[in-house]
Order: sequence, then structure tokens, then C-alpha cells
Amino acid sequence: MSERHIEMFWRCSSCNHRNLGRYMVCQGCKNAKDGSEQYEMPEDTASAVTVTNEALLRMATAGPNWRCAYCESDQRALDGGCKHCGASAVEGSIPAEPTRPTPDEKKGAKSNRRLGCYILFIIAFFGCCCPMWMSSGKKGTASATAATTAPKTEPERTRTLQVKEVSWEHTVSVERYRLVDDEGFEEDRPEGALLVKAQGKRHHHDDQVLAGYTTVHYTERVQRGFTTETYRAKEACGEDCTTTPKKCSEQCTSNRNGFATCKTTCTGGGRSCTTRYCSVTKKRKEPRYVDEQRSRQEPRYRSVPRQATWYTWKEWRWMHDRDVKANGTTLEARWPTDAELRPAKALRKGEKERNARDARYSVVFHGDDQPAITYPPETLEEFQRFAPGSTHTLQQEQGKVSVVPQTPPAQATP
Repeated sequence: MSERHIEMFWRCSSCNHRNLGRYMVCQGCKNAKDGSEQYEMPEDTASAVTVTNEALLRMATAGPNWRCAYCESDQRALDGGCKHCGASAVEGSIPAEPTRPTPDEKKGAKSNRRLGCYILFIIAFFGCCCPMWMSSGKKGTASATAATTAPKTEPERTRTLQVKEVSWEHTVSVERYRLVDDEGFEEDRPEGALLVKAQGKRHHHDDQVLAGYTTVHYTERVQRGFTTETYRAKEACGEDCTTTPKKCSEQCTSNRNGFATCKTTCTGGGRSCTTRYCSVTKKRKEPRYVDEQRSRQEPRYRSVPRQATWYTWKEWRWMHDRDVKANGTTLEARWPTDAELRPAKALRKGEKERNARDARYSVVFHGDDQPAITYPPETLEEFQRFAPGSTHTLQQEQGKVSVVPQTPPAQATP
């Protein structure tokens, strides 16, 4: 990117004389340049003469002009005071040529001013003419907004129903440690087996025994020498190059002091190449294969049954013996008594028992025209909260029924 400076023009508002940018006084009528006389770019910037004089370059690069606040004449940045009235540059300077807004900035400012007018009109109308409507509608608007933005946390359905039926069932599953009969081969017999007796031989498994060999004939493809063949292939044989034309454009910007800075930007001018391929004839050797008849010996087997001794024995083992249940339709639940758990016959020597308990509770609710709902409490304490005739609030969410815990009434403070 190259850069150069060119000289601009300004036209005198008094005599209409066209002056070079270097002059701060009209060369026709000798009036000082003022704020109404703007610098103009040459008609053809490309053919404008480049500034090379040192004094003119100093003017071009010194910075924007300043305007005297007393006589409103334009002065250069190099000047320490106004050459027209003598005012100091520090106390009497204002920008000689403020930056002009671009068309897009003008359009945006115009749109912002129009939007601001609309907003002021709406505020004035609703604030002055309809204060009661605004005050009454504010609460409703806030409520509607809160209802719209608040997340939905309520269950799918809530119903207040009455307890009509309750039932419970307590089951005690009893296992007995006792001698049981079992049988099997020797590897199936446990170490603590008692009264072991052999019961003769039984089929245990089959062994595969070699019974000879069978000759198998087959065809195998084997390599026998090579065959020379020709083929066409592509190889790199040079380059094809193209040159992109060089294009340059110059953009000139006013320095706001009678001169302009022109920057030249160039694109293209490069050279790009691609590899060129040519078709050539080549030779290569390909292996040649032939089919040969061959044979091999494969083993032949026969199944031979094997027998092993079959045993019977006794062993001590935990076995399920019985289930003892107690049930009812009131809140008074109980477990089977010791008398109910006592075996019908006395235990034999070495026998013993153990048990496991399982409780199931059910509460049936009725209340509205919908079908009854059955709720299974998990513990006895929870089950005893549902007295027949009492009402409870049920929630149903994703097919699962739950009971809303009742909040005890707050006690009055004395």
C-alpha cells in the first residue's frame, strides 16, 4: 500500500475565485477563508499532482485547521495565533471543519429521533390522559406476566377423597434346615453328604476316539512365473502457469487543512501454477497362477460312550416349609403369633427354622364420580393414619398417586 498527498481547492464566497488549499486568503479579493468555504477534492484525483515541496508537506501533515472564535477565519495547525485578528490559538480555537456524518449515520440519527418522538408521545398520552387506567392495569399486568413466566410445578391432578376401605396382610415365610435326598455323579456330590450309596453305572459322556484317516482331494491355486504386460499411466511432465492482472485503486481522504491523503491499494499480480500430467506407456510383471490337484489326510473320529458311578445321598439344606399369614380390614394390624408359627410336628434332631417377614397394606378412596383409587402405604405407621371416613388430598403425577401430608393447625399464642 502506497501513500501520497495532493492539494485540494476552496471557492471564495465573496468573489467566487477558486483557490489552492495552501492559501488561507483568497487570491482574488484578499478576504480570509471562513467556515462557509469548504475544501473541495480535485475532479480527477488520479491525475492530481503529488505534493513534494517540504513546506507544503508540512502543511499537509500538520493536522486539521482551526477556526478563530473571534473573527471566524480559518487558521492552520502550525499557526500559534490568528493571522487575521491576532487571537491566541489556545483561547480562541474551535474545529475549522467538523467531521461530517456518513449517510448511514444520518439515517440512524433520523430514525432514533423519530423513535424518541414516538416514545415521548406515548408517555405523555398515557401519563396525562389515562392515569387511572394505568394504575388499575399495572397490578393485572404484573399478575399476568408472573403467571406467564412462572414455571408449571403443579401436579397433573389433585383430588380430596374419603377413606372407605382399609386392609392389611402380614406374611411370615418359614424355612427349615433339614435332611433332604439328592443324587448325581461323584462331581455333583457335596463334601458334607451323608449316607452316600452307589447305585451302579450310568451314561456320563461320549469321547471322540480316532478311527483312522480319510484321503481328501482338493484343488489349490499356486504361482508359476510372471507375465509381462504394458499399461498407460499419467506422470508429471511440467507446469501450467497463469498470471493474475494487477489492479490498483486509489482512495483519497481530506486532511481538513487544504490537502488530502491518497492511499493506493493493489490486488492481483500473482502467478499460480498447476502440475501438468502426460500419458506414458509402462511395463510391469504380473504373477501367473495355475490350478494344481492335491490331496491330504484328514482324521476320522467315532463316538464312544463312557459311564460313571451314580450315587444317592442325604445333605442338610435350607428348604421353604410354609407361609403363615394374618390379615384384616381394620387399622389394628398384627403379626402371626408364636402359636400360629409353631410347626404341626416337632422338629427332628438337628433341624431348625428361620423366617422372613413381609407386610402389605391397602387403602381404598372414594369421593367423586371417578373410579375408586387404591393407595398402598409403605409402613404400618403410615397405614394407621388412614382411618375409615377420614378425608385426604391425593395427587396424581405421571401415573403415580401420592398423598399430601396434612399440616397440623398452628397453635394460638397466649
